[in-house]
Amino acid sequence: LATNLHRFGRTRVAHAPLVRMRAASNNGQSVDQVPIGCSRYSVALKKPLGIVLEQDGKSGNIYVVEVKPEGSAARDGRVKVGDQLIATSGVIYTTESDYGGATVKGGQQVVRLRVQGEAFKTVSAAIGSHPGHMAVTLEFQRCDPGLGLSGASMDDGTTADRTSTGK
Repeated sequence: LATNLHRFGRTRVAHAPLVRMRAASNNGQSVDQVPIGCSRYSVALKKPLGIVLEQDGKSGNIYVVEVKPEGSAARDGRVKVGDQLIATSGVIYTTESDYGGATVKGGQQVVRLRVQGEAFKTVSAAIGSHPGHMAVTLEFQRCDPGLGLSGASMDDGTTADRTSTGK
């Protein structure tokens, strides 16, 4: 099991509205279509989020493998082990200026990143890009366990990336 643990820094910047992006899959259906037997929900959590995420090395899906008792996710109560991460918000900057050796970033935007097909490092960076005072919006999918559509365990011993998002 390959492990990547990330700690996220804090910066002070103004809050911008969430930008929603949708894309079509290869068969023309929306990639945001919810499979039968599954439900989706969205949470806005302050840091430390208090969840451990792991990417299945075979499917590329990212799952919650632990909810830390002292984190924002546990206080919220909706995030459960086995939930699949569908999307996260990320903070990007559209301008950068240099003032006597000090780099100042501006034009802050909050964007929605669909995590399917993204490198685990990219997803971790998007989550970590939020200033400490700004909530991270995470979209999860929970499927009926009888349908075999979700689950956090690696069934074939493949490697997985893992990140801890706080207490």
